[in-house]
Amino acid sequence: MTITVHRSRRNCWPLLAIAVGILTAIVPQTATVAEDGNKRVCRELRRFPAAEAHQAVAVNKTHFFAITNRAVGKYDKSTGKRVDGWQAPAGSPLKHLNSGSVHKGTLYCAHSNWPAVPTKNSVEMWNAKTLKHTGRREFNDAEGAMTWIDRHDGHWWIAFAYYGDKKTVQRTRLVKLNDRWKIQATWKFPEAVIDRFLPFSNSGGSWGPDGLLYVTGHDRAELYALRIPKKGTTLELVDVVPIAAAGQGIAWDRSDIGTVYGVHRKTKAVVVSRLSHTGEYDPLLQTVKWKRDERNPILPPGDAGGFDQTRCMNPWVVKSEKTYQLYYSGGDDKGRQRIGLATAAVNDVSRWKRNPPLFDVGKAGAFDARWCVLPHVIEASNKRIHLYYTGNAGQGRGLSAFPGIGLAVSEDGKSWTRLKQTPVLKSSGNPGDADAIGIAGGSVIKVPLAAGGIEWRFYYTGCPTLGEALELNQQKTICLATSVDGIHWQKKGPLLLRDPKRDYENIGVAGPVVLRSESGGYRMWYSAIGTKWGYYSICYAESDDGIRWRRGAKYGDNLQLSPQGDGWERQMVEYPSIVPEGNRLRMFYCGNGYGKTGIGTAVSVAP
Repeated sequence: MTITVHRSRRNCWPLLAIAVGILTAIVPQTATVAEDGNKRVCRELRRFPAAEAHQAVAVNKTHFFAITNRAVGKYDKSTGKRVDGWQAPAGSPLKHLNSGSVHKGTLYCAHSNWPAVPTKNSVEMWNAKTLKHTGRREFNDAEGAMTWIDRHDGHWWIAFAYYGDKKTVQRTRLVKLNDRWKIQATWKFPEAVIDRFLPFSNSGGSWGPDGLLYVTGHDRAELYALRIPKKGTTLELVDVVPIAAAGQGIAWDRSDIGTVYGVHRKTKAVVVSRLSHTGEYDPLLQTVKWKRDERNPILPPGDAGGFDQTRCMNPWVVKSEKTYQLYYSGGDDKGRQRIGLATAAVNDVSRWKRNPPLFDVGKAGAFDARWCVLPHVIEASNKRIHLYYTGNAGQGRGLSAFPGIGLAVSEDGKSWTRLKQTPVLKSSGNPGDADAIGIAGGSVIKVPLAAGGIEWRFYYTGCPTLGEALELNQQKTICLATSVDGIHWQKKGPLLLRDPKRDYENIGVAGPVVLRSESGGYRMWYSAIGTKWGYYSICYAESDDGIRWRRGAKYGDNLQLSPQGDGWERQMVEYPSIVPEGNRLRMFYCGNGYGKTGIGTAVSVAP
């Protein structure tokens, strides 16, 4: 394929007033068995009438853009109200706009003259704020019709589609280009996907939050999750995912992780869906009731002048036969947070001996220059203990001040040394990633592999966005990274997302603590942010494989501890640590102001 690129002069064209239609739809409830066993499904959240919902939709933090052949409508994401529009003027070369993507304030749309011959393609550009047409890049001599464009991993991704019989449609290609629009690589689509494209071809595509490429055909109500192969030039089919949108162009919302926009052209509607799996709302098997300790908080902030005089937060507890070791983050009067250790006898959790900080904050400019928080301790071997912690750099706005997770090591659990001065896990910096702007800890477990050996799993918190709105500012996701040594980690993407249908966890989910049972199942306790209280509560989930998590069938099923009373935990309860204690569980957690009132405890009550 030979592509010659040209830039046009800038244009400013008038707006178009467009009427609003009425819609109805049926949501698919089943999914095929995926190649990776992860039976994905897109659950419909809402839909909006949009007269331009014919070819595609694009989305940014505040608006979605419905796209038809010669027009674009701009709509408010929260209300669905149309706020602006653009219409191609008479004589415009624009004939067949296709899928769009918003990148750094510019709306990019794929355009072709299909079905005219010879084929002519272009990428059209608008200012996403004003909808002023700002430019064009023409692809002369390109084979196939350009049907979609997306931005991912520092590159442009474009599909050139062919229409006709199967042999012709098989010529459809995915192309990766650099910022100068030069081709870097090409792939073809697998035969199983070509068969589902027929009698048309590939209409839309967008990179999902799990690192997979999701593409669509012309009108089937399904997405095809694809993976770039390690070898060869044929994309690998991972899953066929049901969705209420019906083919055409799609767009993953990079400001709302796991949310995808599509169109239903017959009813002129934009459909908003959330990535899920078929078992997410299956009943929970081991729900827990908790009894709070009347002596709470059992570890309030320390005496004046101490390293923990203003805050005790993020408990992580290790239990021996006679002693509890409680690792936590203490705040001093200079605004610093450092990791400390308190100990208590197992038979009296109300009396704690505090020790000095295990190590100081990092040097100026380091990822942990201001805070060391969220300690997690695990035995790496019989000679070394790992302590993972989250750093706050003391610079950046909001969640972006947390750039990485560090690692300290010890042989005796008393003297600790940083393994290195840089994070072992850091935020990605890539828009659309679950940990794009910040990252924080959770818990680490070691899982035996069927083929032998051990897989380390780090369940951590990803912070994807910034913004004034609560949904942007406090959005958090639970992610997974794996390792063979507990030092070098490979990210696997988000596992658990906020639940828009449950107001106690409809903003964010964070701080996962995962335990593996003797039967091989997994249990997770996590901190949830929702509009119900405006702050944290503690929730619960279960999994058979540690990857796909169920939250319970009904509202409230997975809610375990919520703010209560008018004292130390009236505002929030958060960051649990769970310890088996005979035939029951003990939870340690912190209260108001992220631990400004200290740490408390609760025990499970037999069902």
